[in-house]
Amino acid sequence: MRQTVQANKTLLVDGPAAVQLVSGKAEVFANPIKETQRILVREGKRLPFFAVELCLFDVMLGANAATKEVEGNTIPQSWNKPIEIVLGLAKHPVVIMILGASDSGKSSFCTYIVNKLVKANRKVAILDGDLGQSDIGPSGSVGYAVATKPITELYNLRLQNGVFVGVTSPVSAVEQTAKGLHDMMHEATEQQADFILANTDGFVNGDLAIGYKLTLIKDLKPDVVVGVQAQTELESLMSYLGGGGVMTVEPSPALNTRSEEKRRILREMTYAKYLRESKLQCYPLSQITVEPRSAVPKKQNPDKGILVGLYGRGNRFLGIGVLRDINSGRRILKVQTSVSVKPVRLTFGKVILNRKLQEVQETRTA
Repeated sequence: MRQTVQANKTLLVDGPAAVQLVSGKAEVFANPIKETQRILVREGKRLPFFAVELCLFDVMLGANAATKEVEGNTIPQSWNKPIEIVLGLAKHPVVIMILGASDSGKSSFCTYIVNKLVKANRKVAILDGDLGQSDIGPSGSVGYAVATKPITELYNLRLQNGVFVGVTSPVSAVEQTAKGLHDMMHEATEQQADFILANTDGFVNGDLAIGYKLTLIKDLKPDVVVGVQAQTELESLMSYLGGGGVMTVEPSPALNTRSEEKRRILREMTYAKYLRESKLQCYPLSQITVEPRSAVPKKQNPDKGILVGLYGRGNRFLGIGVLRDINSGRRILKVQTSVSVKPVRLTFGKVILNRKLQEVQETRTA
């Protein structure tokens, strides 16, 4: 369908949808949209198309998708303050950490920051620490990407390297997640980026959550910490921090709260993305390091596979796979994966996927 949007209005599009600008000038998170550009909005996601001038859009909506027009720009003015501050810092790289509860719009805020910094001719590395709602890399992992041009969402960035944790919440894997982020921060620093943006998960309430976030702050040593806060949900955490590099911003009024089902669907999209055109590969246990060794099951139901991480030499994360069968006699693991090269290490996770790559084991997300 064709939809006209007046200047200084925003078209909010809930996916699954495809949007193309037919005429006029528009932007998504400060990223100018080209008329030939076809933008996909994933199910469970919402993108704001701000009309700089009178615009005509071609919008294709999938099942349960929707559009809504609102007045003005849905980007809060407060989002510009941390950008002004970090652009004024002389050191390189400048490390920025983003905190916020689930569905507070951290990824949207990060996308906006990336676009503003890239448009200022800066190189930006993005560290994704959200196991359950990962934008960069498959869910159950942490990883990083590098942006040199504007983007519409972090999901479109190419994973540089990652660490497979194997769960969708840091609650049961605090040490592994923190170490993974520490290692990825070290690699991102070697990319000689001007800025490193560390996005975190929504695990912010309670002593364990606060201790975890304080550990990340100690390890990653951010120059600026920004909390995306709607009311007072970050006050307990932020009370432990201080100094001129700590601030809060408001969430976008276009915020889209996702149900647990939508969050699961988004996780499953990442599994499908990194298992596209996957094949069944055979890995002899005598030729591959398995971690933990005790996690190797004696029998395997091929309809309920265990999610695994595959590594090459030098801790290079190759991708994910799903254990589908075990030949006990020949001691061979049969893994569904898109990884074509032979891995040297396989790490077992705790997520269970069926043949359609849907989660069949309840997982807890933060």
